[in-house]
Parts: sequence; C-alpha cells; structure tokens
Amino acid sequence: MLVFAHRGASGYEPENTLVAMDKALDLGAKAIELDVHCVEGELVVFHDRRLEGKSTGTGLIHLTTKAELAQFTVSGQAIPTLWQVLERVSVKSNGLCSVNIELKGVGCVQPFIALYPQLLKQLKYAPEQLLISSFNHPYLAAIKHAFPHAIIAPLLGGIPLDLAKIMTTLNAYSINLDLSFVSQAIVDDAHQRGGKVFVYTVDNPNDIQALKAMGVDGVFSNYPDKAIAATMMPITMDYTGWFE
Repeated sequence: MLVFAHRGASGYEPENTLVAMDKALDLGAKAIELDVHCVEGELVVFHDRRLEGKSTGTGLIHLTTKAELAQFTVSGQAIPTLWQVLERVSVKSNGLCSVNIELKGVGCVQPFIALYPQLLKQLKYAPEQLLISSFNHPYLAAIKHAFPHAIIAPLLGGIPLDLAKIMTTLNAYSINLDLSFVSQAIVDDAHQRGGKVFVYTVDNPNDIQALKAMGVDGVFSNYPDKAIAATMMPITMDYTGWFE
C-alpha cells in the first residue's frame, strides 16, 4: 500500500508548510498530499477556503493579495507557493517522491494548466509522479483535455449510485475516497475499471489493516511513519464488517 503524507507530516508539523514536507520525507514518505488555492493568479499551498481557521490571516484566501498572504503564517511558518513546495520536495527526495496535488480553490484550474508543463520540464517531475485530484470534477476534465497524459483522481465524499463510474468517465488513475464511505463494492468496481483506490484520512493502524484486507491501494495519513509501519504488518484478524 502506498502512503501519502497528508498535507505533509501534518501530525508532527504545521500542515501544508515546507517543514511538514521536510518531515514527511525524513520519515520515509514516498508520496505527499497537499492542497492548492489561487491567489492573484499564483497557486499557494493551504487547505481551507478561509484563512482564520488555520493561519494568522482572515477572510477568503482567494480574495486576498500575495502581499497580504506573505504577512500571514501557519503556526509560525510561511504559507508557501506550490512551486516552492514541489521544488523543495524534488530536491530533498532526489526526484523520487510523488505528489498528490488537490485543487481546492476558486480559479485554480487555469493557473495549474499553465504551470503543469513547467513542473515536468523545469522541476523534472514525470507525469506519473503528479496525481491531480479535486472534488471539482470539471477541473479534472479540463486538465485531462489539456494534457491527456496527466494522471487525475476524482475525490469522493460519499458512495455514488454508479460506484466508480466517474473513473471511467474522466479516464482517471484513481478515486480518492473518504474513509467514512469505503465499501467493498466501490473498491471492487474501481479495480474492475482498471483504477486504484486511495483512502483519506487514515491514522488508526486497525483501519489501515482493514483497508489492506479489502484491497485498497493506498492511504493518506497525518503520521506517515506510523502508517507505513501499519501497511507492512501481516493481517492477523478478521476485518469482516469493519466498514459495512
């Protein structure tokens, strides 16, 4: 199972900051997840649509300015740009770490489409190292139209009536599924469609073992070192009915 360090090693360091990314790599993470908003045309790494919940700023992040954003911090850490994070991860991992970029904010997709070729050419990421996810499925359709070789992942916060059909519709690499809505049926349907299933956010070792027993391909965890250890443990109990 692949373990994504959720917002970096956010169980140990302030989420979505450079120190959280550094910590994730220090703990052995081979994949990192982060969240992206757009501020004055530039992509920045931050989770919430509002600043006051997680930073010293206030208001809607997409309505702030870059100059204002530079004054705000997350537990004393600067809010980085997407470029800063991806450059840092590439250098620190010697180009070996994959990154799940979740497009969250208003107006994210066109700046990302403009930036994407530079991530491949200048930062030397391979297309398969950048998994682009979003709850905004039209964003993903636009990216796939612009770059058919890009790999995308629709985020799901529930179980659709047609299970993993969106994967086929978008020609997606995976579905990224909320832990609260995992079912064997949707896992099996995704696999039958040739895709993978990644589940967020999973910190409990027994949950990781149960997902492993279901055939889930990977998890997002705030504690990547503990999650990696849990994925490597043999399954020693019956997890039937754990999720359904």
